[in-house]
Formats: sequence, C-alpha cells, structure tokens
Amino acid sequence: MLDISQATSLLQSLGVKGSTASKAVEQAANSGSGSDPVNFLKQLQSSLEQLSSAAAVPGNAAVVPDPQATSTSSAYKSTQQTFAGDPSAAADKLPFKDLEEFRIWEKGLGGSFAPDYQAPDYLNMMGLARMGGDQEAFGRYTFFKNNPQFAADYEAIHSGALSKFPTDGSSLIKSDLSAMPEATASYYKENPAALRLAEGFNMDPTLYKMQLDGKLETANGTNTTEWLTQNKWTSDGVVSNNNRVTLAQAEYRGLDGNGAGTYRLAKSDPVTGLMVDLNGRSYDPTTGDLTA
Repeated sequence: MLDISQATSLLQSLGVKGSTASKAVEQAANSGSGSDPVNFLKQLQSSLEQLSSAAAVPGNAAVVPDPQATSTSSAYKSTQQTFAGDPSAAADKLPFKDLEEFRIWEKGLGGSFAPDYQAPDYLNMMGLARMGGDQEAFGRYTFFKNNPQFAADYEAIHSGALSKFPTDGSSLIKSDLSAMPEATASYYKENPAALRLAEGFNMDPTLYKMQLDGKLETANGTNTTEWLTQNKWTSDGVVSNNNRVTLAQAEYRGLDGNGAGTYRLAKSDPVTGLMVDLNGRSYDPTTGDLTA
C-alpha cells in the first residue's frame, strides 16, 4: 500500500494546494483502492479532476483571478524560450554575495502573495513550497547562486507578483516523451501532473499508462506496483530497469524535452553527506563552511 503522507506530499510538490491534496488523497484512500497502489493512483487522478472541476465553478471560487494576470501554464511555450538567458540575471547582479547576505536578503522579503498565486516549478523542485528553515538556508543560497535568473522572481512573488516561470510542473518532467508511443506522449503532454505522479512513485510512465488502460499483461501473482518500478517500456519490448535509480539520476528534461541544464544543481555526496557545488568544492550543508 502506498504511504498516504507520501502521496499528499507529492501532490503538494505538483503545486496542488494542501487542503485539496489532503481531500484528494482521503477520497482515494476511502474508495477501497488503498490496497492496490496502482488503482489508488488512478482514483487519486479522478479525485483531483473532480475537486478541480468543483473549484472552477464560479460559486465555489474563493478568489476571482486578475483578468490581467496570465497563468504560467498558458504562457508557457517551450523550455528553451521560457528559460532564455537574461543579462539582468547574471550572478554579479544578485542582491547577495555570500551566505550571510543571503540570509539577510531572504528574511527581508515580503509576505504578500497574490490571491491566485501558484508556486513556480523551481520552488516545488527545491521543496520550498512546503518547507524552508534556517538549516536549509545554504541549499537555497547555493541554488540561487547557481541559478540567478530565479532570484528576482522569488523576490517578486513575495510582493504580490505572479511568477514569470512555469507553475504547472512542465519544467520538472524527467521522462523522455520522444521515446514513448505517440498516443502515450500525447496523453502526458495534456496531463503533465499524471506523468509526474508516475515519476514520483518511480513507475515507468508508458507501462503505468498501459496499466491504467487495462492493457498491461503480467504473470499471475506479480506485484504490479513493484513491477512497474523495476521494468521499463522500449520500442523493442519491456526490459528490466531500476527506475528509482534512473529517475534519481536523470535531468529535468521539461515537457518539450529541451530542459536539460535548466536547473544547475549542487549535489549531495551520499558517503560524506557534504554538498558538492558546481565548482567541485565540498561544503557543510548546514553551515556552508568549505571543507578541506
């Protein structure tokens, strides 16, 4: 059975509001499909669609969006276009030069968010839509230092502006849609949240879609959920693959496949626990101190 808190957290990372995520997970769990993780995810998608439709009814709307505000989803054209280099976003234009200046800058940010605010993908990618804290400050500092184009946007959304970057999860896709069957790729282009659900639970997206469509055949007694994490579809047939490792090591391709390099990320050394930045130097992830 899938971990309910994991499902809720994943939905929140997709940009689903906390209350909606909790309701969707609760409905899916109460549907009786909780013992079958694949059916649970299918019910979860259905619950999300129902809740989203209800929220779209004028009488149920808590806020009326600003007609002048364009959502990132509709404005999003391509990864290359959206993340095109901006001279004003150079590292030397950042409002901080070191970790201490970053702490001061971040604590001085406003707290007035737009009524129709949606967390941009880069915050969901970092987990900043749901968590923060001083202990993780160095990680955030490193991210903005390596990705200065997001710093001005981060400051702006704290003062009531809508993000200029995608908020629909389209830049957080790791799967290669060009390697999928055309119908499957088309489905996921229209439903990127469904693709991120599959990725979030380490399931091969093509095989997962086949399971949803009732077209997946496995041997009797097979744990389908685990099987979906240990196999992948290819044009030559299904092959064994550890999808957990593959997805963990994969870059963010984006929905259009042009997103490689969009997010320049420091890495965590699994042996030492230190953060290794793009310059190859290792730092204490809590204090930011450079190690020998």
